[in-house]
Amino acid sequence: MSNSDARQRALEVLTAFELEPTSLVTYRSTGKIIALGDDGLLDKCNDLPDTLDITRVSPDGGEVRVDGYLGAYTVSVTDPQGKVAVNRADAVLDLNQTPALTREMLPPGYFHAPPAEWERLALADELVNLTGEFEKPKYFDYDPSICAHGVNGKTVCSKCIDACPAGAIASLGECIEVNPNLCQGGGTCTTVCPSGAIRYLYPNLRDSGKRLRDTLDAYREQGGNRPIVVFHGENVSPDHYLQAYDNVLPIPVEELGSVGMDLCLSALAYGAMQVVLLADEEVPRSSLLNLQQQLDWLHAILSELGLGSAYIAICQSDAALPEVDDDRIVRAAIYDMPPLKRNAVFQSLDHLVAELHPAAELARLPDSAPFGEVAIDAQKCTLCMACVGACPGRALQDGSNREVPEVFFIESNCLQCGACVQTCPEDAVSLAPRMLFDREQRNRARALNRDTPFACISCGKPFAPTSVIHKMQDKLKDHYMFGNQRALDRLKMCDDCRVADIVQDPDAMGGQFDPTKGFRQ
Repeated sequence: MSNSDARQRALEVLTAFELEPTSLVTYRSTGKIIALGDDGLLDKCNDLPDTLDITRVSPDGGEVRVDGYLGAYTVSVTDPQGKVAVNRADAVLDLNQTPALTREMLPPGYFHAPPAEWERLALADELVNLTGEFEKPKYFDYDPSICAHGVNGKTVCSKCIDACPAGAIASLGECIEVNPNLCQGGGTCTTVCPSGAIRYLYPNLRDSGKRLRDTLDAYREQGGNRPIVVFHGENVSPDHYLQAYDNVLPIPVEELGSVGMDLCLSALAYGAMQVVLLADEEVPRSSLLNLQQQLDWLHAILSELGLGSAYIAICQSDAALPEVDDDRIVRAAIYDMPPLKRNAVFQSLDHLVAELHPAAELARLPDSAPFGEVAIDAQKCTLCMACVGACPGRALQDGSNREVPEVFFIESNCLQCGACVQTCPEDAVSLAPRMLFDREQRNRARALNRDTPFACISCGKPFAPTSVIHKMQDKLKDHYMFGNQRALDRLKMCDDCRVADIVQDPDAMGGQFDPTKGFRQ
């Protein structure tokens, strides 16, 4: 059977695959429209059907602010004197040449339509059909328990906020908030999130992986060889590649920005010879930039695996596919895709390492990558455990259940978010982005710093790292509160013994305390 016949069977399997449903986001609109523009532009509304309910709003030199989504828009105009006029409607028709909203993905119900473009946009038909109830999938899921956005009052990671082309994500202290009415399923937030706290839901990662694996399996079972997986947006036609290459398997996705390291590496692990992300002019610029960043990380890994950058590439519409070495196809993995993206990345990487037997032990990654190691300068570290308390991924852990004070590190958990660096009061922590190929080493806890416990000089109980006690004594020896040896020695005592010594020290309490009677009047 030819590759074309095998592809036909594979596409039948792809089309028949049933995705797990997600909840729906509902919009309700009565069809009320705000037309925004100066008086001359607003006169163009006379050309629209009389059945439309249009409120005309002229900025008249004032400052305009547009907020909301289909069924819940507000247009605020602040005049030069500071007076604010607020108008509410279900939709906004922005007639200005420069739009009031400049997001790359506009909210439903907002139409930027300079009059010269009305005919091309079929504007009248769209506005007439705005009345009713409309639904779309809820594209995301968010787990605040593993979010690295904020730690101890500091903003650590804002990648999803910066990447969202729809402006749907905002900071909420130590977590984020996603507005489901503004979210248009761009997916870039899920690809840039280092922890997987925000996940794509429709399709979810498990379904995406299983659909990809089943499609490749069907292609091979029918005798197809050298499969090339081409991810493309649902509104982008892959016909050019279907005609030019008989081994191309087109995989449609809601938005190209949702395809990250997890799916790309998994496609190679499931037996694809090559993975291509097909981009066109509709892909938001911010999504393309973030996809290229993902490819920078992937290419660093592929290089150490003995594969070139052409094995995972972005192509503009109709461009020729880069050539790859046919001999580097790996035996296809049979496992299911895990639901969390970091697990999916590690699982596919482990399969590729086992198949390709790279000489390198690791790949050095660009600074932005969410994988790597942490180093601690033992000369600076006091084992205060601030870094442990700040780590959102539980990569840094303390040894409090052991007798020796230690900081342990699990590399597979490290997000390279920098929370530990920001939190360390001694500037003792540094990051090094990389990808370890040895699974056991990646998952094993290893000590980054350790110290002997200091025993209280009064009762003998271990209560702090020795280095902490020595540094405290060195820093406080000239302080007026520690002007004699007895006061300085209290730094070598546990909490209980320190309090007991203070209240019995005439120099500390002025002799006003008898441990058997309390304070003397």
